[in-house]
Amino acid sequence: MVWLWRHSIRTILLILLALYGQAQAVVTLHDHTPDINIGRQIDILEDPGGSLTLEQVRASDKFVPSPGLRPSFGFSSSAYWARVRVANLSSKPDWLLQVRYAPLDFVDFYTPDANGSDEYRVQRSGDLVPPDGGKRTRTYLQFSLLNEERVHTYYLRIKTQSSVILDLKILQRDTLITQTIHEQYFQGAYFGLMCVMALYNFFVFLVIRDRSYLYYTGFITSTAVFQIALHGYAGVHFWPESVWWNNISNLFAACLSVGFCGKFAQNFIQLKQYYYTLDRVISWSAAGCFCIGAASLVINYQTIVTLISIAGFAVVTLTLIAAVLAWRKGSRPAGFYLIAWIVLLTFALLHILIILGILPSHPVLENSVQIGGAVEAILLSMGLADRISTLQKNALTIANNASQMQDAFMSSTAQALLTPLSKVRQSLSELEHSINTESDRQWMKTASDASAYLMNLIESMSQFVALRRGTAQLNCTRINLKPVLRRIHDYFESINDNDSLHFHFSWDARLPDHIIADAEKIASVTVELMQNARTFTQQGHVALRAELVPEPKPLLRLSVGDSGPGISPEKIECIEHSFKLGTQSPFNLQGGAGLGLTMSNDMLKLMHSHLIITSKPGQGTTVHFDLPLQEAP
Repeated sequence: MVWLWRHSIRTILLILLALYGQAQAVVTLHDHTPDINIGRQIDILEDPGGSLTLEQVRASDKFVPSPGLRPSFGFSSSAYWARVRVANLSSKPDWLLQVRYAPLDFVDFYTPDANGSDEYRVQRSGDLVPPDGGKRTRTYLQFSLLNEERVHTYYLRIKTQSSVILDLKILQRDTLITQTIHEQYFQGAYFGLMCVMALYNFFVFLVIRDRSYLYYTGFITSTAVFQIALHGYAGVHFWPESVWWNNISNLFAACLSVGFCGKFAQNFIQLKQYYYTLDRVISWSAAGCFCIGAASLVINYQTIVTLISIAGFAVVTLTLIAAVLAWRKGSRPAGFYLIAWIVLLTFALLHILIILGILPSHPVLENSVQIGGAVEAILLSMGLADRISTLQKNALTIANNASQMQDAFMSSTAQALLTPLSKVRQSLSELEHSINTESDRQWMKTASDASAYLMNLIESMSQFVALRRGTAQLNCTRINLKPVLRRIHDYFESINDNDSLHFHFSWDARLPDHIIADAEKIASVTVELMQNARTFTQQGHVALRAELVPEPKPLLRLSVGDSGPGISPEKIECIEHSFKLGTQSPFNLQGGAGLGLTMSNDMLKLMHSHLIITSKPGQGTTVHFDLPLQEAP
């Protein structure tokens, strides 16, 4: 019987709605009604003075139909009234009217009395209205509708310094819960992505000190704050108790976003290299945006909106023009910048077309601006990576060119010095037979040892160039190694002016007199080891030894030991690591000329050997290498 009565009531109500709806729009709710945007089904009344009462509004005949799905009236000092008629034919309770634009300052919702009287009760809310309990718990404003099966007329009064946008939706509470979960997933993903991008690029800035990364971090951080503040999430999760800051946070973030956008474009495109004057104009415009952001904390909201709108339009337009001009001159970063902004503007255009009703609404496309912003952030980050890669390639090319010039200079210098030095050595050899006194022979020996050392340095230069070019080859011949090593020892002993330091040389009698080896390369490595030992040893001894290692295969071991301060295990590990990487080790020649330990080790690799370092702090150091022993016939 109850079901029949309810069915009859609904039938009569539908007939009345059909007659009533011919003159005025009515939103009809059924059990299976989805969430509906009611922008086209409301009537609008502008109150320029903001002084109309509800009674005056109800009696007014100046209401006009809504101009669109999401009517927007820009920045206005007027108050706006929205009237909506709702026929609830649903058996489900808890229908809600949701206001999906968070920055509205004051929103008053007038609901008819549930007892059927002509009275209305009002719920006051908005961006500048302290929330119940002192904390915000909802991103968007929402108001309960009456559950009675009849037509009710509701009124909204909006007064705000922000833009007046009426994005209204009616939905059932269960639908709202599901929708809120989906929206929070999306907003969490968006904000998480922007945070990761910001932190990553900030850490990159700390490492490489490129200001483009700092400006990029500021740009995407302020953009993300602007978006979550605009959608009400910042007011719920970050500053739920601050009414004042919640009202201006999106505007403050917008000012920073535009300012960082200009500074980032300058450094990213490297505009100063192409158009200095335009670079200065953008720089001053960006600085103006930062000043406007600071002023937003104390100046009228609408004044700041006007200023940042003008400055923002100028900065974005100028940076896009700069990007086009720089791109035409071959700037790769400018190409990335243009693509990123084209993507963002495309998504923004989609959002506008949806608002205008030209394109169908879709939950994903409703957040198209944020999607476009995320894609823009990714593209700009890729552009930064490409820019650094390009700079590295250019730097590597310059370094290679400089290295080739250095190699060519060293090679030509070595060749130029080699001929006259050979003549000097030949002359010394001829003079040696005509010297009779012991003192003259000593002077001749010193000159001969010095010329031999100088010859070794010149040959080391040639070998250094050959190693860097990858053209080094062995020149193994029949040699008598003992005189070569003795000459090296005698030279270092002759130039030693430290009475506390002594040089020793020992030759294992079991070694053959003549072997097959590359005398020049062995001498170069030995000189380097002797020079290092002499440099780091202030007192004690430096010993050059040649030994036979009979097992398992005969090896020639050449070692240079000293009584210096020694090397810690950590430093030895660092030296050996530099051998693997091919970089200069910290244990290097100081104040002299030579191959360096790394180059010496590379030269030994040609002879199937390598340097071995044995040392303990305070107990001296021994560096040796083993060579396959091939006795000459």
